Formats: sequence, structure tokens, C-alpha cells
Amino acid sequence: MSDLIEGQNVPADVWPLRRGDTLSSHDWFPFFTHRFLGSRFLSRCVMLGRREDVGTAVILWTESMRQDPAGTLPGDDIDLADLARFRSIEDWQEAKENVLHGWVPVLVEDARTGEYETRLGHPGIIEAIVTDMNKRKRGRDAAREAGRLALKKHKIRTKMRDMGVQEYIIKDDRAITALAEHFEHSELYITPDNVRAAMAEVLGYTGEVTPISAARDR
Repeated sequence: MSDLIEGQNVPADVWPLRRGDTLSSHDWFPFFTHRFLGSRFLSRCVMLGRREDVGTAVILWTESMRQDPAGTLPGDDIDLADLARFRSIEDWQEAKENVLHGWVPVLVEDARTGEYETRLGHPGIIEAIVTDMNKRKRGRDAAREAGRLALKKHKIRTKMRDMGVQEYIIKDDRAITALAEHFEHSELYITPDNVRAAMAEVLGYTGEVTPISAARDR
């Protein structure tokens, strides 16, 4: 998908990360030294006698990793000047052309509303970095989520056995998964009383189980 930036005839691509895709917990990102040293950006700064713009650009690259979504920057000059650590808009305007080399307007999707807003993105190095890092982050998050769910399922099965629930129910993975997701969203402790209530609410279970007073709460 692409669209036109308001007031311009410049097509804007959709940024691969959406609102909420952040890397703010990361305190590092890979730096491609060969691409940087051979870049037109570096050559331009050196030839124009504006080596200080290199440092400013690095500050903004780093700040973009903490933005939402990761790898983007706001388009407003006041916000950019603040992020780049300038004391005045005038100083920022002087450095802006060099510092924003490679940055272009991009469309950012808000996953909750489906609407798009315009920010600045770097389709070269920065996009490749944040796309890869976000993919790895999602994988780690999914692994942690699977681990939490597996632990809840184990606890639920243990409680159910203590309560005398029929084994065919305990071995029904779909039923146990539904109960585990119930506890995940309700944030209730997995106790015999709560398991009994969840079985009735989630599974519609009305069978007899061992009285709670006789259950061994682990």
C-alpha cells in the first residue's frame, strides 16, 4: 500500500512496524560500519565541512529506536530539534538537510483504529534494523507466552486431580487450554475454588468433584 503525503505529490510507503511495535527496552542496535563508511551521507558531511552533523544524525538514529513505532521520527521541526538536542530551531534548521539525509515521509498504521499517520522513516539501514529486531522480539515474546501458558496448564491439571475431576477431562488439551487462557485474562490465582468456578463458567461443567475442604491445595 502507498498513499500521497498531504499537500505533496510524493508517494509514501507504509512502515513495516505499526503503532505499539517498540524496541524501547533494548539498549543497543546493530551498526553496519561498512555501509556507514561508504555512505553518501558521510561523504556529504565531510565535503561540506559539517562533520558535526554526523554526531547529530547518530543521535536521531538512536532516538528513533525509542520511538513508537521503532525506527521512525516525528515530522515536526520542534520535536526533531528537541530529540537532536538543539537549543534553538534556527540551529536545527541549519543542520536539518544533512542530518535527515535518507529520511522520508512514511505511513504508520494504528492497529487499534486502522488509521494511518505520517511520520519519518529511513527505508535503508534503519528499516532493515528495526524489522529484524522486532521479528526477533516477537519470537521471544511468543516463547515466553507459551511458557506461561504451559505452566498454568500444569497447575490446573494438578488441582483438578486433587479435586477428583475425571481423567478424560484432565487430558482434554482444548479444555485445559481454555481454562488456562481464562486464568491468564482474569489474573485469578489457580486455587481449587477458582478452578471449580472456571470449569463451570468456561466449560459448563456441573459434575461432582471432591469437596474443596478435602482437596489438597498446592
